[in-house]
Amino acid sequence: MSGLLAALVAVSQKAAEVARLCRAEEPLFRLLVAEKTGPERNARFLQDFKTLADVLIQEVIKHDLGTQVGTFPELRGHIHGEESNEFRDAEGEWHGDSAGRCRVPG
Repeated sequence: MSGLLAALVAVSQKAAEVARLCRAEEPLFRLLVAEKTGPERNARFLQDFKTLADVLIQEVIKHDLGTQVGTFPELRGHIHGEESNEFRDAEGEWHGDSAGRCRVPG
């Protein structure tokens, strides 16, 4: 159990760093926000948004916990997040590949 707790702390630290880096440049951050529509949108909210940081953090957690040197292979395939792993930025540009995996512009 302590191994799982240590792994969760490690991925939360990575998540915090991703969020800090994405927020560091305000003009860039505004481009990295997308409004959710259709079935992806939470009906409880008038508007629902996701950021590229949300998507990257979710994918880092899935990757790290599912592949950590055989420590938690039973978690692979059971870690799910709120966001789809495709992203259309504020200018309408889609960031993903044919499998729907998010890719970072640049």
